[in-house]
Amino acid sequence: MMRYFSGLLLLWVIYSACTADKAPKPEAPIVACDTATITSARIYAIVQQNCTNYACHPGGGAPSAANFSSQANLKAYINANKGLFAARVTAANADMPQSQGFPALPRAVRDSIACWISKGMPDQ
Repeated sequence: MMRYFSGLLLLWVIYSACTADKAPKPEAPIVACDTATITSARIYAIVQQNCTNYACHPGGGAPSAANFSSQANLKAYINANKGLFAARVTAANADMPQSQGFPALPRAVRDSIACWISKGMPDQ
């Protein structure tokens, strides 16, 4: 009887250790920057969702001087502040969005933005 109980206990331990909620999430597929098609419209939609909608960079100087109220303003800011933008938005330890309660940009999004910038911020 003890052998039977030990076998059931072992099966239960194995089963509980292998549940899907404990498995790591699959990584997003990596797309090479040289073959990716990333448009200004897509990047600007990300910026609107994560930067201007949080009322951090809506333009008008408040609360931040970085004005992302249009694609042209976003591109002008990046061109004038490439190093700062890279450090704050696309780097491995980037801290934007910075406000409490807002999720950090996923690595794939930061990589897409960096790729778009490296390609000259194409519209198409």
